Amino acid sequence: MGFGITGDRHGQYISLFANRHLWHMYNSLGRLSSGLRLNSAADGPAQLVISERLRTQIGSLTQEIENRSALIGKYQSASSTLQELRSQLTDLRSLAVSAANEGGNDESAQAAYGTVGDLIVGSYNRTIETAEYNGSNLVDGSEGAVATVSELEGIDLSSAESAQASIALIDEAIDGLDEQIIEVGATQKNDIESHLASLRISRQNLIAAESQIRDTDYALEFSNFVRESLQARASLAMMVHNRVNAEIILGLLRS
Repeated sequence: MGFGITGDRHGQYISLFANRHLWHMYNSLGRLSSGLRLNSAADGPAQLVISERLRTQIGSLTQEIENRSALIGKYQSASSTLQELRSQLTDLRSLAVSAANEGGNDESAQAAYGTVGDLIVGSYNRTIETAEYNGSNLVDGSEGAVATVSELEGIDLSSAESAQASIALIDEAIDGLDEQIIEVGATQKNDIESHLASLRISRQNLIAAESQIRDTDYALEFSNFVRESLQARASLAMMVHNRVNAEIILGLLRS
């Protein structure tokens, strides 16, 4: 970026001085416009490498956070399914207690209890078989499932005696289901969500560290830009003054 204004050593010095400040102005303007203090390896090779490594770690953490978030969605879906099953067992037990009222139900009422009981059992078992998340079964204990819930068997409310026996089976199913509800909830809260919170904090810290290395300090950079601008203008003014003086001297010599 030569100006070629004078041929003497003083003029060359002023020209180089002006070029240097114009170059610093150009760099400052680039940092201010991009928002980055490191726009190329020339701005700081070691710092750029550190920044890129931090960005790689940030990318890995971001993906792990997304994976954990998806896993939380799976556990929430499983928890909702377990709550639905728990509600069905509560209704079934209440029905069984009514059906076990020996001598209090006529034949038609007892048959109705049996029919409704079979419907609830069918719905319960069907929920276990079909509940899934993203193509993976949720509560049947298969690979990828979040919980293991056994299907109901031996439930019969068609007579007071069988209804009384069914109550014990239902209570056993309730105990097992409650254990699964507690386990799923505890795993989601104490393992997955806790780890997710830790990952987010780690990512925030890395982002802050990477920003400290790579991002522009606008206050400092604008101050640098103004300083270099003033010094460049002063240099250009000196160059103009130097040329004017040289032209005046040459004019006097010619006359």
